[in-house]
Amino acid sequence: MEDDLADLFEPQILDRGYGYYLDGAVQNLRQTATQITAEVRGSQRYDVTITLWNDSVMEMACDCPYAEQGKSCKHMAAVLMAAEAANDATPASSPDQSAQAQQLVAQATPDQLRAFLSRTLASDRTLMTQFKKFMTSSTTSVAEEKAEIDDICASYADRNGFIDYQDAEFFEAEIQNYLADDLETLVVDHQDDVAFAVLSHLYLKLDTLDIDDSAGEIMEILINGSELWRRVIKQAAQPIKRQIFTWLTTQIQRPLNAIEEDVRTLLFDQGFSEQEFLEARLALTAKMIQRFESSLDATEWDLTQWVLYRAHTLTAMQADDTVLEALYRRYQQYSAVRNDYVDFCLRKQHVAQAISLLQEGKRVNRDLPGVVVEDSRRLAKIYQQQQDTVNYRQELWRLVTQYHVADLADFKAYKATFSPEVWPAQRAKLFQALQSQADPARLAPLYAYEDLKPELLQAILAEKGIAGLQKYGPMLKNQYAAKIIHKYAQYADQAMTSTGPRKHYREIVDLLREMARYPLGDLQAQQLIQDWQQRYPRRSAMLDELAQFEL
Repeated sequence: MEDDLADLFEPQILDRGYGYYLDGAVQNLRQTATQITAEVRGSQRYDVTITLWNDSVMEMACDCPYAEQGKSCKHMAAVLMAAEAANDATPASSPDQSAQAQQLVAQATPDQLRAFLSRTLASDRTLMTQFKKFMTSSTTSVAEEKAEIDDICASYADRNGFIDYQDAEFFEAEIQNYLADDLETLVVDHQDDVAFAVLSHLYLKLDTLDIDDSAGEIMEILINGSELWRRVIKQAAQPIKRQIFTWLTTQIQRPLNAIEEDVRTLLFDQGFSEQEFLEARLALTAKMIQRFESSLDATEWDLTQWVLYRAHTLTAMQADDTVLEALYRRYQQYSAVRNDYVDFCLRKQHVAQAISLLQEGKRVNRDLPGVVVEDSRRLAKIYQQQQDTVNYRQELWRLVTQYHVADLADFKAYKATFSPEVWPAQRAKLFQALQSQADPARLAPLYAYEDLKPELLQAILAEKGIAGLQKYGPMLKNQYAAKIIHKYAQYADQAMTSTGPRKHYREIVDLLREMARYPLGDLQAQQLIQDWQQRYPRRSAMLDELAQFEL
């Protein structure tokens, strides 16, 4: 090939590709005059196809995430290097040549070797990379992996260190490639100390990165990064686990940005279930609770998270119930803690206490509709499990008529508590209560479920738009076609009073087609068209779209 690889790839991509080539990752290489195909194997397999024209690269494709963003990747570079090597292959050195090389090295002084090696490496990039890999030790491997992460970050940042939204997706793709290839290999090879050092460096880098990740790029990276963390923690020997735990503990006590939730979650995952870690976590939670209680800037969420972590740690340590209950009681004014307290009571079969907590939760959170609905549904479930039909019905009644008005799922649950003979009378009471709480259109799903067609018709006719008409009209078609057509006609005629682009008229014609599906609806549609043609003769776009109407 006549191409200079430096013109096809960024320097850092070329270096990584060369590393893949030297590691023998390129397999099943096939070449023709117009195409090169190969597989590049790391922790995953990627297929590469390179199209040639007159011995020059015309197009390159790889199914890795980075290349799918439209950029030239390290796998492509590795394949091109392997192809060049195959084309330039020379016979292997003979035993005599190997012996002569050894003899020359033995005769050279250390200074001569260093001088020759320095000049040769400086003039040959390929040999430089080979020598770096030859000299790599565990310590320098960590340094090189960190440098690679830094290079990726720097390659997408502007002179002020900012990665804008246009480059953020490409940055994410390359970091994801790094996680899937380089870091995955470290984890699979049980190089846990190196993996820990690299992951911690990456996380701190991500936490301070100045980036417009409005599409969630950092979050996506952290999802995969967290999984690697968990695998390292699970398989690491105890000394390394202690180092990881200490690092996580140190980080969570200082201000964090993007990685805070991940660090906290990793600390309290099942990976640190040994007694020494449980005791350390207990001490940490006490310290953090005290910090947030005394801080003027702390949020309720901050405090409750650490209270819950303490409760879960005490549970894992099989602490006495009185200790746990004292913690819950102290902070039960917070909804999240109260919910955990309810779970605790139910596990201990303290049902009456759980019910009391939920009732209190509804009372104190009456201005928070979402919390009230959650507490009410939990109460209803407890009553159902206790076969307390009276209270179960009452709670469902409150849900349907007050807390989550006209919710169909709650309505169905309420109906299921009555026999078919009793239900019609009870349904009438329920709808009477609902009619004072909700607009008719909001009751349409309930009317439809009960097949109450007159009430359903009134509900969809009363709504301002035609969403209900479009959804429920077909089930009313046989009995109420004329009224449905009339509302369609009113809505379409009102819409036509406003001018708009061609799309506006096209949407009105679509309404006419819906109307035409009803008995005599086609005649009403034709009358509207004739009327509009007379009223708005100068609207050429409208006339064109109306001409497209077909019965």
